[in-house]
Amino acid sequence: MTPKTPIPHRIFQRGLAAVATTAACLGLATGAIAQQEDDRYVILISCDGLRPDAVEKLGAEAMPNLFRLIEEGASTQNARTDNTYTVTLPNHTSMVTGRPVDGAAGHNWTGNGTPGLGQMLHRNKKSYLRSMFGVAHDHGMRTCLFSSKTKFILYDRSYDERTGKPDMVGEDNGKDKIDTFVFDEDIEVLMGRYLEAMGEKPFQLSMLHQRDTDTAGHASGWDLSDGSPYMKAAMRIDGEVGRLLQLIDSDGRFQGKTSIILTADHGGRMETKTHLAADDWRNFTIPFIVWGPGVQAGAELYEINSQRRQDPGNDNPAYDAAGAAPIRNGDAGNLALMLLGLPPIEGSSINASQDLKVAPEQFPAAAQPADPKS
Repeated sequence: MTPKTPIPHRIFQRGLAAVATTAACLGLATGAIAQQEDDRYVILISCDGLRPDAVEKLGAEAMPNLFRLIEEGASTQNARTDNTYTVTLPNHTSMVTGRPVDGAAGHNWTGNGTPGLGQMLHRNKKSYLRSMFGVAHDHGMRTCLFSSKTKFILYDRSYDERTGKPDMVGEDNGKDKIDTFVFDEDIEVLMGRYLEAMGEKPFQLSMLHQRDTDTAGHASGWDLSDGSPYMKAAMRIDGEVGRLLQLIDSDGRFQGKTSIILTADHGGRMETKTHLAADDWRNFTIPFIVWGPGVQAGAELYEINSQRRQDPGNDNPAYDAAGAAPIRNGDAGNLALMLLGLPPIEGSSINASQDLKVAPEQFPAAAQPADPKS
């Protein structure tokens, strides 16, 4: 599928308190002040079916790039999927919307196949579901989704020029909230296309989906033995992350301005070659890694979030369980927006306060209230 023609945007300044105050006095949104020197970039990488114990077993020699992210960033190897679904589309929808799957506050997308003609998030929910793409796009940022599975057409279809909500924040940037959507099942080709596009005209918010660990798991099982197809797939993903880091390291536009959030939608089992059982720790235990400027190097995310997140041990607690919540892949959307200096997704409930810390002192500044129209 060829990428859509991007809509041109201004690049907006974010995070300068004095300018924000002036803008507020003039009745303008903070994001409506043009500025190119203070750009930020966030790349959300979803490694489909990646188990954290596979990363730990392979180690830094076999996975140098993920271990670089871990050593230079903040992470946990005991994050969680959604409480009731350990499959791809429901969990990615949680990342995109900041909502659980089930319930009145959930996004309610439970299907996991390529959506049929006319199927989209809002029609299924029977109301519009705001997204991280919408918040970023409405604030004048370029957005993209590069996917290695056809089913991710769900998001492009749900936020295109016909189905997206009008932009009510500052300059009108249009209804199409995902500027570029690209599908290619070959993750090497997909990353190449992303790097080329990023080099030509950067996206402030990117979502990259890497399928190989899931593909290998379904074909041969989530086999953590040395040299298994699954472990080789994990190493391939590490190689693609390395190509991304090479771009960031070599291009002055991205150096010191780019954050990476890396997580997974689910794990999987060797015996069944599936990940459907939502009560199995091998299915619901996932990594969550944050890397970039302002992130505390080598930090354990549960330690620096001890007042607001709780390590779940071997459990996957319900959303309404007593005590602090675990870190979930659904935290990613509002975390990405926080790292861009943007407000949370309206209607979200996972990390809706943008209080998941990446350093002892919150970075960037404290979360802003949600934009009523974004």
